[in-house]
Amino acid sequence: MQWLRFSLISFAWLSLAFSGEIVSNDSLDESFDPTSLGDWKVLPQTREVIRPIDEELEYRVTNATSQQTEAKTAIGYRVQIFSTSDYLQAIRVDSLARIRWKEKVYLRFDSPYYKIRIGDALQRDAADRLQQAAVKAGYRTAWVIRTEIQRRNDEQ
Repeated sequence: MQWLRFSLISFAWLSLAFSGEIVSNDSLDESFDPTSLGDWKVLPQTREVIRPIDEELEYRVTNATSQQTEAKTAIGYRVQIFSTSDYLQAIRVDSLARIRWKEKVYLRFDSPYYKIRIGDALQRDAADRLQQAAVKAGYRTAWVIRTEIQRRNDEQ
């Protein structure tokens, strides 16, 4: 009895499901363009420029003193002391590193990681000494990376 009731209900459902008109993908009209409506009364706002912390601080200091300084760059070495995908953890480590180190600290975002790097060394041996100091300070995974650095005015 249940088998008969199940087959009648299934047959009725299938006949209703396939009784409708089948529309092919070729007959759909996709010519409508919602941007042609012109219903925006206010133009969309542009995105806010978000800079890394060290660039933002440098930008504010430069604008406050009204001095335009040219950054001289060269290929050199920095020591990467920390890497994480958590923004808040990166900010905490960056703040602690700025307190701990006399060298310049850089917070860089390379998707999906935030990287904290210290120093601007032209020579590898100076970067190695900085790495050893970082390891002694508790950054066990510190390593030297070759990258573009900012040169001081007294360096040639």
